[in-house]
Amino acid sequence: MRTFYGRKEELQALHKFLSIVQRRRTSQMVAVIGRRRVGKTTLMLKAFEGCELPVFYFFADANVDEAETARAWLNEVSRTYAVEYPPALTRPEEVIGYLMQLTQTKPAVCIIDECQNLNQINKAFWSQLQRIWDTKKDRSQLLLVMSGSIISAMEAIFGESSQPLFGRLSGQLMLKPFNPREILDILRNEAPGLSPRDILTLYAVTGGVAKYLELLIEAEALTERQIVEFIFSNAGGWLRSEGAIYLANEFRADSPIYLQILKKVAAGKTRWNEIQDGIDTIVSPYISRLEQFRLLEKNIPFGAKAGTRNSRYRVVDPYFHFWLKFVDPLESRTLAEANRWGVLIEKTLGSLSTYLGRALENWYREECLSSGEWIEAGAWWDKRGENEIDLVAMSIDRKNILFGEAKLNPDKFNAVKLAMKVEHFLSQHPELRGAAVRQCGLFPEGMGTSLSQLPPE
Repeated sequence: MRTFYGRKEELQALHKFLSIVQRRRTSQMVAVIGRRRVGKTTLMLKAFEGCELPVFYFFADANVDEAETARAWLNEVSRTYAVEYPPALTRPEEVIGYLMQLTQTKPAVCIIDECQNLNQINKAFWSQLQRIWDTKKDRSQLLLVMSGSIISAMEAIFGESSQPLFGRLSGQLMLKPFNPREILDILRNEAPGLSPRDILTLYAVTGGVAKYLELLIEAEALTERQIVEFIFSNAGGWLRSEGAIYLANEFRADSPIYLQILKKVAAGKTRWNEIQDGIDTIVSPYISRLEQFRLLEKNIPFGAKAGTRNSRYRVVDPYFHFWLKFVDPLESRTLAEANRWGVLIEKTLGSLSTYLGRALENWYREECLSSGEWIEAGAWWDKRGENEIDLVAMSIDRKNILFGEAKLNPDKFNAVKLAMKVEHFLSQHPELRGAAVRQCGLFPEGMGTSLSQLPPE
């Protein structure tokens, strides 16, 4: 997957900040934050591809010491500016200061990838950089792009008032996985002719994370069976390990508690008391952190008040949901260790339909929210947890309300049953009876079609 897809707003933002540097002749600091493999590095390099100005790409490796890091960065600066006798600098922040000095007459771009690792190289880096930045930024012309994948660390570095770089950012970009429309655009170019179910499987496994999509496309693992066979093979070890690595990086010593919570929700224990049961510590702060990281989401019935107790949690990240259901369970890990791939593959394929059904609901909900046609979208269930409607969406002008039922097999859709649920919903929300009501089935074949254009039932 070599073609660059999407990210128009992010590219425009980075270009805007560079323009500010050039026009105002002052330095700007920007943060690019996003989970592992979401495409941050690709975005940053693409943004300044073909730029006539010097563009530096520095990587912060937690396993490389301060002096070696500084030396590698300084060598790159010296080569670019043809400095025969550069100063003897031994700290990374000194190299940034030197670069700011060199940009007093001509602008440049400096990207520091995985910058949160600098804290492990030298805990004083950020305070030292702050001193350099504050004294030199108004006399230099540097666009400093700080990128990181450990979201909690990046939020602390730039967002906590007690930290040295608080208030120094000119802008912050939060890079998200590709949404359904973007996934369809990618697959139309990279893998034309895929069935709707295969597309749904790719979404359900990758969640639109750029690197995961790229890996499966390049491996030509694109059909439902091919995807599962690739994941559960020696070649797919990378995808199988991502979940554990992510949790370990973000949550460190507390990762077992977070994993326990996620496992419960993935297994259908979606209410707070069900999650708390059997866990010795109070789960509320852990749930809040998982919500911040977009791993968990608290859902309330469409139209309910924010404080309602009739709420449910769901694993919102599709890759993690797949990993929790099919990769991380002890039986799956045991079969993988024994190289019993065939058993594991057939077991997964046999259980995949239920998981894909939930993924189909998520696809349409996400499509709704990213389309710009609907102001609100969610599911609905009554106080007993019954009469559930997979999708309820309100148009921007609040004149139309859509009710949808997701089914992998269109033959299993029951329009009469949906109509009865809708009537029950409207009896609970008489204030919405003035809106024009549409009811429709949500099938894999309709993915990519605007919800307002889906045929009513």
